[in-house]
Parts: sequence; structure tokens; C-alpha cells
Amino acid sequence: MKIKLFITGVLSLVFLLVGVHQFAYANHATVSNAQVSDQITIVNESPDPMARKCSFNSDCPHGLCKSGQCGGCSFNSDCKGWGTCKSGQCGGCSFNSECKGFGDCSSGKCTKSPY
Repeated sequence: MKIKLFITGVLSLVFLLVGVHQFAYANHATVSNAQVSDQITIVNESPDPMARKCSFNSDCPHGLCKSGQCGGCSFNSDCKGWGTCKSGQCGGCSFNSECKGFGDCSSGKCTKSPY
């Protein structure tokens, strides 16, 4: 009786190990066939100068808070280095030197936004 119980236990362990091995191998094959891409997708190439939400001027490192969004201005000094003030918006420019770390001057606007 003890031998029969021992043989049943051994066979159960063998079947269990075979099942676990097959499950692990099946998952390994799935993972090894996975493909990884190192490419990224750029959603918005041109920066939106009014993308940051605000309640107070102190919420905006560049520009003033106007209508709940950063980037507004009345004077060039309001822009704090992000281009010049054109039509009430920071990020305007006539020369690359006016953009100071916010890209180049293209079509009257700095190509990069702090927001």
C-alpha cells in the first residue's frame, strides 16, 4: 500500500513538473518573438506658447498669466528671456539672439516653447 502511494506521488510530481516546464516554455517563446522599437512619435512639432495653465503671474516662469494660461505679455520684460512680446504673446522674435535657448527665430516666433 505504501509503495502504491509513493508511486502515485512520484507520478503526480512528474506530471506537475512537465506541465510547469511546458507553460514556462510557451511563455518564453511568446516573449522572444516580441518586437521592440526605439522610435518615438512626435505629436506636436510646433510648440503652443499658451499651453501651461495658471492662476497667477507667479505660476509662469516666462510671460504673464492671461485668461488662465501662461505666455501673455504687455512688455518684452514680461517674457523673461523667451523672445519678445508680440501681439500680447511671448516668444516673438526678429533675430535668433532674441530666443536665448528657445530655439531659432522662424517666421517671427521662437521655435521652442518653455511650456
